[in-house]
Amino acid sequence: MSDFRTPILVVTFNRPEHTRRVLEAIMAAQPRDLYVFQDGARVGNGNDLKKCAEVRQVVKSLTEGTNVCLHTLFSEKNLGCGPGPMTALNWFFSENEMGIVLEDDAVPHPDFFPYAEELLLKYKDDASVCAIGSMNVDTQRWGDGSYYFSMMNRNLCAWATWRRVWERFDLRLLDVSRQQLGKALSWYGCGALEREYWCDRLGEVHKDGCGGRSWDMQFFMSIWLHHGKGIIPNVNLSSNIGTVGEATHRMRAGNLIDNVPTQPVLPLVHPSSCEIQREADRQFHFRYFEPGKSGWGKAKTHYHLLNKRLKRLVGHQGPWLKRK
Repeated sequence: MSDFRTPILVVTFNRPEHTRRVLEAIMAAQPRDLYVFQDGARVGNGNDLKKCAEVRQVVKSLTEGTNVCLHTLFSEKNLGCGPGPMTALNWFFSENEMGIVLEDDAVPHPDFFPYAEELLLKYKDDASVCAIGSMNVDTQRWGDGSYYFSMMNRNLCAWATWRRVWERFDLRLLDVSRQQLGKALSWYGCGALEREYWCDRLGEVHKDGCGGRSWDMQFFMSIWLHHGKGIIPNVNLSSNIGTVGEATHRMRAGNLIDNVPTQPVLPLVHPSSCEIQREADRQFHFRYFEPGKSGWGKAKTHYHLLNKRLKRLVGHQGPWLKRK
């Protein structure tokens, strides 16, 4: 029996080869408890039915005859990219105080598992620490440790957290106003462009839940509303193999997070400061969420931002001047 006791959740859908690569990395760590959630096939989609069955076969073939205790939850209907992962995480944390979460396209470095386990135990009673990330695409090293503290505005593909954090999650955030979120972002020192970007995302959540396509943005917001922080390793610990091709959230080939090589991080050196590396978060925001908004592009954005705020203030819609 393995000594790796931290439970692991894998969120899957219809990508058998992606799932195989992720599960092979997980099984190499010899976990004691493995939870597998699968979203259901979309109505009338025969390819989904075939691929979902193949995913379940991959899970069976890689776990059968091993010492892992396998827990499964296979949805009979398609829940989508927001409610699906939420259902998986609700299930997982109803049974576990803490754990590791991987999506079916995030291949972790072997060091990711002991890294996450060590930090889950170290910070389990620190309410300010809310998540442990794996992805690093920074252009420099931050601080003096193997990891640094962040607003956690990273992609949640391979990460870890605690039940105490997940219990605050709200998929729709209907009780949260733009003003509340903006105030929380100001606490972190976010500038006007960042605040406006995330307040606009909150508006999309309020409107239709982002069309059922998102849960991670809402998770970030739940952290910010409680002045929490996350952990980012100073090397990349997971490689996202699913951002192109048949990905639901498809991105261009060679994008910022596509197939970034991983590196070892052990043994961990804990940073001397628990302060958030604000400049690291700012740089990531404008490289990933709002690329190109610097220089003249930033000046134009500020103009449009001021225009939008004035319209909102006076309740005006459409252009200021009407053409006859």
